[in-house]
Amino acid sequence: MEDSPWWPKGIVQSYDDSSISTSWGTTSLHIPEFTLEWWNSLDGTWGDWPTVENFEKITENKSGIWFDIGDYKALVVPIPTGKNTSRLSRNPQLKSALQSHLQLPIAGCDKDGDHVLIYPKEDAVKITAKSLAGLHLALIDGGWSTPNDEYGWNARLKKVEDTLKTRTLWRAPHSHNTIGIPRIELDGMMPVPISLSDALLWGDDTNLPMIRQAIQHNVLLKWREFVPSKYWGEDVMRMATGGVAHLKYDLNLLAKAEAVSFDFEVPEIDEYMRGVDRIQAKLGNMRLMKMGIPLAIFGLLGTYWLDRAGEFSNSSLGYWTFGLIWVASSALYYFSEPDWRQAL
Repeated sequence: MEDSPWWPKGIVQSYDDSSISTSWGTTSLHIPEFTLEWWNSLDGTWGDWPTVENFEKITENKSGIWFDIGDYKALVVPIPTGKNTSRLSRNPQLKSALQSHLQLPIAGCDKDGDHVLIYPKEDAVKITAKSLAGLHLALIDGGWSTPNDEYGWNARLKKVEDTLKTRTLWRAPHSHNTIGIPRIELDGMMPVPISLSDALLWGDDTNLPMIRQAIQHNVLLKWREFVPSKYWGEDVMRMATGGVAHLKYDLNLLAKAEAVSFDFEVPEIDEYMRGVDRIQAKLGNMRLMKMGIPLAIFGLLGTYWLDRAGEFSNSSLGYWTFGLIWVASSALYYFSEPDWRQAL
């Protein structure tokens, strides 16, 4: 068990028959017996629970243990991480909206979260820009998207930074056109449980930015062709408004958390994290250049008041001076911002 890819050997402290204690918190543990008696004695099942005469192990990954159970395949999750997957099938409205886009589970067993999930046997289709955009549009059309939640997104990052002690600190505002969608972890176009590191580090059911998923699966540029432009305009993508660069940081930070929890090395992510301060230095320079705008506003107001008071013989000089400062500051701020495509 300790050598299984789903076992968090990087953070585990102790465990017993029903729980596992890690350096990031304690959660439920359900180690199956993998016998027909175990299968037939499962309670808390839902959906079209299949009759199983035999099952054969296919593989193991970070999600859990996969079995061939005849007409279906089953994922057994020894350390449940929530009900993010089963709710897609158990909520009639969600199921209706998503069943043509995702290979949804047809049944499962709930034991402190999704413990067993039963899927159709055929392989899920690959993630493409078009298939991912179709999923996102179905969520939007069905009313499952949520508005900008920069407070929740930034609070989540702070929790992860503090836990990992990364010595990075990056908060960002987000455009009002940056919308959130329900947390759906994908293996192909098949939903699977969210990672254990995610579940331990952030227990709230927080919708994450929609474009984050397009970035995660490396289809952002093509994905834009299938989604209304307001969801990927410059106001959404810019570095200064929590765009591509900030969401790449989010993804790398959570990938680092997974590497720590499962005790494996990710040199490319470590290299990225060491370069975060350079990105923030650029943001600092941008903010410095933007300081000319409030100076210009106060200067123009001061010029107006002094002119009204009769203190200026030639007020046009003040208006021109502070107007030029405003234009110059705005231009420097705009042109100093790196193209968001550089972050991909």
